[in-house]
Amino acid sequence: MNSATKAGIAVAGTFTLTVVTTSMAAVLDETAPGRPVITAPYGQVLETLHDPGSVLMTNVGVNVLLLRPEDFARGSGHRERADAMVDELVAVLADVPDHSVATWFLAIAPSSPATEGDVALARWVRWVGERLTAVAEATPGMYPITLDRVAELYEVAEVHDEYADRIGHLPYTDEYCEAVGTWLVRQAVSSWVKPKKVVVLDCDNTLWTGICGEDDPVGVQVTESRRWLQEFMLAQRSSGKLLCLCSRNNQEDVEEVFTRNSGMVLLWDHISGHRIGWNPKAQSLVELANELDLALGSFIFVDDDAVECASVRAQLPEVTVVELARAEDRIRQQIEHTWAFDQLAVTEDDRLRADWYSTRADRAALRETSTNYQDFLDRCAIEVNFADLTDDGLDRAAQLTARTTQFNLAGAVYSVPQLRALLAGEGRGWTVRVRDRFGDYGTVGLVVAEQRGDAVELPVFLLSCRVLNRRVEDEVLRFVAAHAARLGAVTLRLPLRPTGRNAPARLFVEQLTGVFPASNDNPSTVAVPVREWVPQLAQR
Repeated sequence: MNSATKAGIAVAGTFTLTVVTTSMAAVLDETAPGRPVITAPYGQVLETLHDPGSVLMTNVGVNVLLLRPEDFARGSGHRERADAMVDELVAVLADVPDHSVATWFLAIAPSSPATEGDVALARWVRWVGERLTAVAEATPGMYPITLDRVAELYEVAEVHDEYADRIGHLPYTDEYCEAVGTWLVRQAVSSWVKPKKVVVLDCDNTLWTGICGEDDPVGVQVTESRRWLQEFMLAQRSSGKLLCLCSRNNQEDVEEVFTRNSGMVLLWDHISGHRIGWNPKAQSLVELANELDLALGSFIFVDDDAVECASVRAQLPEVTVVELARAEDRIRQQIEHTWAFDQLAVTEDDRLRADWYSTRADRAALRETSTNYQDFLDRCAIEVNFADLTDDGLDRAAQLTARTTQFNLAGAVYSVPQLRALLAGEGRGWTVRVRDRFGDYGTVGLVVAEQRGDAVELPVFLLSCRVLNRRVEDEVLRFVAAHAARLGAVTLRLPLRPTGRNAPARLFVEQLTGVFPASNDNPSTVAVPVREWVPQLAQR
């Protein structure tokens, strides 16, 4: 796609947005060139939402609603009119997914000092903000974006400009508007890029201050800033990222810090993999990627050593490198301004991911004691379950299209509204959940089927790498074939876009057709007879 045609950001608000959108355009030009910022007419939020040809309703990128609730009552002495406008806005927002394929952000802007001084108005404003936020939380493809920490994060001294508010309905200082613009672009970018999956952490002078091999495991210090860093990383783990260690140390010394130093927040059980020794760190990262079966492009490497960071950057350019500040008082600011840690939505399956990796050793041990691979699969007692794709599962489904690169036949990335649009007609979708004797893999697959005459097409067919080589893909195809048979279809059509990462998907195509597509082959469609995958039909 030509960069000039990329989907951008459309913004509508209840006050003058010029400084905000100018800032957004400048930041977007640096971080995601070719994506425009388009602004709706001043103050016409409801009108823009009602107009199917407006900049919001025709946009396929990110739509931002920047709302200051008190503006609904501005210039009107009638609270009833303001209430009616809010009621109308709530109704329109709830209906947005049926009319838009954009990703929507709703941000509630801070109230003016004058409003905060009016007890009754301040109470009404808070009620409106809570009501609009609740709608955003309940609406598929819409996300409430908090502005609570923007001033602190960007060190804005003055937020409000009461004079500019009176004469031009520009209620905030230029400095604050620029900070808000930057923050909104940051959220938009997090919706476009694939979230990182692994954070690899150095130990000495990163997780703690000091050198454990010299200062003794209880002699190293977990200072306030190091404790904050560990808490931040623990939150990253809760959002689905795996935490690994890469340290030039004796492993026993590092383990002792985790078990004996009372200042530690991270525990050894929180670590999904490690390379502790004296090998080059670039080599260690490659080994971790192979061990976890994850691409290096999904890794963030955090280290305080400038030489180590430079070496990794040079040898592994796909890895995101964070050279941790040496000054303790700069660590929090640096990490909070690192966009690579951002993730727009966190699902229950994200929270399961790190726990699943902790059971990999148990599965490996079972494999060693099994007589053959089929015996191993039998002893794993794998269960595959399918659930209709509904609004409740769209966040996880969209996330899977963005994260899954190995077993992903078509390779297309879908937003929540785009998936919803895919299902709006004759399309049906199912999520795939897998369990075995060791625990729950979570929702690890997605398939979408659309009838096209006597064929059923699968525009989405993907599975997480965690369930590859478990025969799960065969179960999925059998399930979809049974669905196709009920519709009277005779053929399944599987669009395939070969890439350097989806070799497992191409191997599956080889199983189906006898031909292994090369990674540089053109996109194609694989035809599979329904009869071959529905046992009762094959027996006729």
